[in-house]
Parts: sequence; C-alpha cells; structure tokens
Amino acid sequence: LNIMKASPHNNNVWGATYNTRNNVTTDAGAGFEQTLTGMTVGIDSRNDIPEGITTLGAFMGYSHSHIGFDRGGHGSVGSYSLGGYASWEHESGFYLDGVVKLNRFKSNVAGKMSSGGAANGSYHSNGLGGHIETGMRFTDGNWNLTPYASLTGFTADNPEYHLS
Repeated sequence: LNIMKASPHNNNVWGATYNTRNNVTTDAGAGFEQTLTGMTVGIDSRNDIPEGITTLGAFMGYSHSHIGFDRGGHGSVGSYSLGGYASWEHESGFYLDGVVKLNRFKSNVAGKMSSGGAANGSYHSNGLGGHIETGMRFTDGNWNLTPYASLTGFTADNPEYHLS
C-alpha cells in the first residue's frame, strides 16, 4: 500500500511482477535451489474525504515456486490469489491499512528416498491471510519517519495426501 499511497491518483490499474532465485548449500549436503516467479494485477480508487484520504482496492495474482534438492527430488507449488485492501490516512499523518487475501495452492512433490526409491504426490489446499497496520507518518522536507504497529496472519487447510 505504501507504493500506491506515494503516487497521486484517483483511480488506478496497476501490476507487479517478481522473480527470485535462492541457492542454499549446507555442509551436510542438504542444499537446494528454489525459484519463485509471479504476477499480481489490481485496481483501486483513492478518494479525498474531510481531513484525509481513503483507498479501496482489489487484486488477483498467480505465482509458481520450484525447488530442487541436492540429494535428488524436487517439488513445486502454484498459487492463485484474490484479495482486497483498504487504507485511511488522516491529514495529521495517522493511518490505518488492511489487506485480506485468499489463495488456492496446487502442490507437487517428487521425492527421492535414502534407499534410492521414489515417492510422488500432489494435492490442493486453500489459504487465507490478512494484515493490519496502523502508524503515524512524520515528514519534513526530504525525510520522513513512520513508527507503526502491525499484525499479520495466515492459515491454510491441511489436506490429507499420500505419496506413491
């Protein structure tokens, strides 16, 4: 929300892409390589109100993560998401932001057992996350200071799955 608050607009269509890669090596040989790519698009409306500004928006996205293990085996997770956000900022700098997001995950695993055998499986799961933040924005010329407090939570169902 901070990026959208920084750009003056009344109605906005926006998009963001991301791509990360992590390589982890351990002395025990349990290293892995992971990639994460995704895209999120959204729309919002920013409105002036007496003594402040409100922003309401919605977004949807897709991401895919793949992980490969040094000792063999790999897995992947695809995630579709849908969410909304709201923001209120008083002209004094006090603000309150909130985000809620639903996810649908599709997971695949292809494991390599220490005996040399293979185990494969896939499953679907759902997730729900939220974030709320409040703070005070102090600005003076080229600097700003924003003390804040926030709370973030996420839960996902726990589907039963079997490897074969």
